[in-house]
Amino acid sequence: MTTTVLVTGGAGFIGAYVSRALLAKGMRVVVYDFQPNGNVLDMLLPEAATDTSRLLKEAGEITDGWRLLEICRKFDVEYAVHLASPLTMDVVANPFTGIRDICTGTATLFATAKTAGLKRVVWASSVAVFGPKSTYPEGPLPDGAWHHPANLYGSAKSLCETLAVRAYEKDGLDVVGLRLSVVYGAGRLRGYMSYPSHLMRQAASGQAIHAAYGPQRLHWQYVDEVAAMIGTALLAERPGGGRTYNAAGDSRAWREAAAAIRAARPGLAVTVGEERDPALTDTVEDYDASGFARDYSYRLGWPLERGVRDTLDTYGLMSSAAKPGSAG
Repeated sequence: MTTTVLVTGGAGFIGAYVSRALLAKGMRVVVYDFQPNGNVLDMLLPEAATDTSRLLKEAGEITDGWRLLEICRKFDVEYAVHLASPLTMDVVANPFTGIRDICTGTATLFATAKTAGLKRVVWASSVAVFGPKSTYPEGPLPDGAWHHPANLYGSAKSLCETLAVRAYEKDGLDVVGLRLSVVYGAGRLRGYMSYPSHLMRQAASGQAIHAAYGPQRLHWQYVDEVAAMIGTALLAERPGGGRTYNAAGDSRAWREAAAAIRAARPGLAVTVGEERDPALTDTVEDYDASGFARDYSYRLGWPLERGVRDTLDTYGLMSSAAKPGSAG
């Protein structure tokens, strides 16, 4: 019997790649999204518009517990990946709905999973739960570092980590979280850290690019890496235990990303500046992901060079698929 996974936010950027990875493993995926059509999923999997044998789309609000429960029962859902969440600036612009959708939405998903008897939930937290770099000791930030969020988004995600512990300890729900950082890849449309993806899109189309923040270090996470980590956590024999882990990534400077773009597209005009992003001057850029690596036997599969190359190639495929009369 085919395993069925509910992916909330499954039509968005990360959700689309997770859905694709789960389909590649032979699973049936139920995408639950406020905007299930005309989103990144259709760009990444254009055949998804007509293939309903293993990919189903359902529209709805993440805070609608009755709708979620109905879908779980209707499709015999066994697992869930919870990615539905507003972005940082959405929460800044509208704190009420942002906090509601993150916190109440996550609590609703956990409660639904418990009621529906799901085997496991994997969900996305954020490194935004941590505070300025200057408040922590030197070195990669460990899983257990204290939370000192600098904004409402990080505060909401911090509360969700507490909700995950409670769901495990009080309700017996097998749940595990991953703290994500700078997730890049083809198709990212929104969010403050979408800049790397936009720059790579320009490079994929043959346009000259300028990486202004050459010395600025980021904790780069290629979106396929994130999908692989989620898939690993979802199907592992080890129980989640309510724990939230720092997700694996590659801490590198922008100038190294520019070099990777130049290597992947020889002849492309690539220049690098020496500025530092003023918004990131006191931001942690390196996280210790050894806990997840140890507990789930996971090793980084997409270092920056591979992630950049794959992003450029995927943008090229998306562009070809979008042209009238193109193959596929």
